[in-house]
Amino acid sequence: MAVYGGEIARRCLYDGKMQSPQGSDGRRISRITMADIAAAADADVSTVSRTLSRERDSIRTKKGKRIWEIADELGYSPNLTASSLRTNTTKLIAVFVPRLRDEVLALMYEGIEEELQKHGYQCMVLSTGDDPDVQLAKLDVAIQRGVDGILFGDAMVGSKVLPKVKKAGIPYLLFNRPLEGHRSVTCDDFGGGVLAAKHLMELTDGPLVVYKAMDYAMNLVHRSAGFLQTVREHGRIAVDGFHLNGGIYAEDGMRAAREMVAESRAPFGAFVVNDTAGIGALGEFTRSGLKPGDDVYVVGFNDISLAKATPIALTTIVSPTRELGHLAASSLLTIIGGGDPESVQLPVELVVRESSTPLAKQS
Repeated sequence: MAVYGGEIARRCLYDGKMQSPQGSDGRRISRITMADIAAAADADVSTVSRTLSRERDSIRTKKGKRIWEIADELGYSPNLTASSLRTNTTKLIAVFVPRLRDEVLALMYEGIEEELQKHGYQCMVLSTGDDPDVQLAKLDVAIQRGVDGILFGDAMVGSKVLPKVKKAGIPYLLFNRPLEGHRSVTCDDFGGGVLAAKHLMELTDGPLVVYKAMDYAMNLVHRSAGFLQTVREHGRIAVDGFHLNGGIYAEDGMRAAREMVAESRAPFGAFVVNDTAGIGALGEFTRSGLKPGDDVYVVGFNDISLAKATPIALTTIVSPTRELGHLAASSLLTIIGGGDPESVQLPVELVVRESSTPLAKQS
């Protein structure tokens, strides 16, 4: 290993090994800087700065490769605060989500993070609980941190956050939930509702019911709208409004299922606009004595991992969650770069499992 002379050697060599500069008590003396690397590499600071700002794999010159080697040996890490002052960018993106217990949003976030990291960005997650006041408070946090852009996965009808973001001039994009007048990357929620309706109409002549969940989340509104419109266009009985604004978790689906059982005569078809609630509803139907595939036919939405792992696997609408996250992040970076991407709806598909397969056809 190379030994560097002068001040660099005094600061960074100990027992023949490169060290972060430390005192005798083990405490760090000072941060390794680009100037230190420049001195060790016999290069000027501007050359070091240009070299380290590029991806290592893209470096072709012997000098550039040596600069990276020395940076590694000295344990150099960039000073992000100083970098942000020089470039007027923090390379930080805020990601707003309604809550963290949702697998769908978690997979979208993984796609977002993967895409941002490819371009040298980091992200901070802000969970708002669908509370408008919390959204505003968390927005203040994002602005104070100087984020370069914001991805909103928790957009709500009547939101006060988005006008404030626009006024602040911060690039932003919606994902998961669309809102008219704002660019978004979502899946084809309306089309998914259409697929669910057509599937259930083929299975039963009985009523077709839908659990709509929250009316302030337009992705869910579009799913139920696609379902209801299709059912009514075919002259069938459509029943909606069960447990309105109750949420999208298993306990919400259970409550909705109890209402459906009380108000709908079997056999009937049930579309639940979220898999977690759909799994809760499916369990409640079974406990009430209804047989899925005979007395009730159930369809969910998203295809979470548990949908196929339950004792009675859930028929569902598959949405490309991770791909959606990648595209949302990519679109936001395009906006940050001065581009003007269009809103996108990714296609969905129906996957049929036991919850809507007639018992006679089940092996």
